[in-house]
Amino acid sequence: MSTDPMTAGDLRAALERVRVEVRDRVPDADADALEALRVEVLGRSGQLTRLLRQLSSVDSAERPALGALANEVRTEVEASIAERLDGLRSSALDGQLASERMDLTGPGIPVRVGHLHPTVTVERELREILHAFGFEVFEGPEIEDDWWNFEALNIPPDHPSRDLWDTLYVAEPGSWEGGAPTPARDGTILRTHTSPVQIRAMRALTPPIRVIMPGRCFRYEAVDASHNFEFFQVEGLVVDRDTSLADLKGMLEEFARALYGDETRTRFRPGYYPFTEPSVAFDIGCLVCGGSGCAACGRSGWMTILGAGMVHPTVLRNGGLDPDEYQGYAWGMGLDRITLLRYGIADLRLLMGADLRFLSQFNEGR
Repeated sequence: MSTDPMTAGDLRAALERVRVEVRDRVPDADADALEALRVEVLGRSGQLTRLLRQLSSVDSAERPALGALANEVRTEVEASIAERLDGLRSSALDGQLASERMDLTGPGIPVRVGHLHPTVTVERELREILHAFGFEVFEGPEIEDDWWNFEALNIPPDHPSRDLWDTLYVAEPGSWEGGAPTPARDGTILRTHTSPVQIRAMRALTPPIRVIMPGRCFRYEAVDASHNFEFFQVEGLVVDRDTSLADLKGMLEEFARALYGDETRTRFRPGYYPFTEPSVAFDIGCLVCGGSGCAACGRSGWMTILGAGMVHPTVLRNGGLDPDEYQGYAWGMGLDRITLLRYGIADLRLLMGADLRFLSQFNEGR
């Protein structure tokens, strides 16, 4: 297009040519061609832009009419390009929908739904049973220090019972990177049992206290059919002014029958735990042989499912309570062992594995 000044007639004719050219090219253009046409006509150096610059060279009396015509052409060009683009998008969508049409009469694709792990299932069942006895859940941290995990529970550093717990210590910061890991000087450890939560519960709550404390524990043990370095426990704690060993026995008997059936036989035996006095072991009739004696129960006809006893006065003091005013009882069980008994599983390692062939057996009807 010439850059010489144009007369009003020449400018009007040029605007009409642009209108006609766009009308001819738009109907057959694809998306790329439409973008090229838009730049060619409406861009900073486009045909219509250059024509608008010529308005200053025509007679002032002609400018309003020519300006109105230029705006009319611009509006028509923009509208026709936009309309064509909408049509192209609509056609593309129609084609996509036609190619992806779903046959609603055909069978659906099954979606696999997960389910609870057997250990979690048993824990929930225990919670429901104990909730009926008035227990609430109280949880504590999995990383403790020596005082909470041992000393507060009447287990001083030189106490022989420390040998009962193979403790996993957190490394002193920097010692692992230095190639000589040493236990943290502040006594930070992975808790070896859920019993530290007893102290936390007594310090946080006001008697009467009636709580259960489920959680994960850690010990430095070789992994075999009955041991793992990671395991789960559930403990119970009752603190009040008039609790007794008889209350503990009655509660545990009812708990065992609720979990294993009304015909379950139970017994108390003397035991030892540093944080209870007196201490007892709680047994049930063997679920495998019915009490006749087998390898599972060591030919005794009984299975120990938990340890219990009256809370030691030192533990009550460390929990911030006066043992002359309050007394309580506590008990703890290995949740993994309860799960093994509940489902007749012979090897603890199966619970910690990721074998779907094993886990799918506990799909609860799905």
